[in-house]
Amino acid sequence: MPRRSSSPSLPGLLGLLRLAAFLVVFAALAGFAMYAGRVVSIGVPDAPRADAIVVLTGGDGRLQNAATLLEDQRGARLLISGVHPDVTEEELRTAMSVDTARFACCVDLGREAADTAGNAREIAQWVENHQFGSIIVVTSDYHIPRSLLELAAILPDTDLIAYPVQTHRPWASLRSAQRWTLEYLKYVAVLGREILAGRA
Repeated sequence: MPRRSSSPSLPGLLGLLRLAAFLVVFAALAGFAMYAGRVVSIGVPDAPRADAIVVLTGGDGRLQNAATLLEDQRGARLLISGVHPDVTEEELRTAMSVDTARFACCVDLGREAADTAGNAREIAQWVENHQFGSIIVVTSDYHIPRSLLELAAILPDTDLIAYPVQTHRPWASLRSAQRWTLEYLKYVAVLGREILAGRA
């Protein structure tokens, strides 16, 4: 009498693969929903105040919001992190509508950062040089969670005050959905790194 194989049959393996794929997709969708819910729940702080202000370049409204905070004296200095090498100080000042004297005295430009991790390193060096204990972090709302993770990893003793610049929600358009999804995947990668490092 022939012996029966103890290995799973092909239909059984296909069923397991389909279940695994379903669970992966479900986990990804649930994670994105939690991420989006967290972003939407981050409110703009009322009259924030800190030692200084930092803004990460790369999104509409970021520079203008940072300029308003500086003009309102919510922080003594402002660092613009990730300034493109070809952008001049005058172009930035004009775009931000900041008084020439205030720009000259209180705005610093960081031109080394090319990504969020680079922003964090650039900001950390600036914070340490000036011995600031607290900073207002200005960036797009969907970018806040990852930015804070990167900054907290390098500046664990610095008080980070999130100042989100509202963007279109992921359900508003395909472009917004793509932008938020890509940012979510980057956030998950950084979060995983921080969990493995024991910092999150």
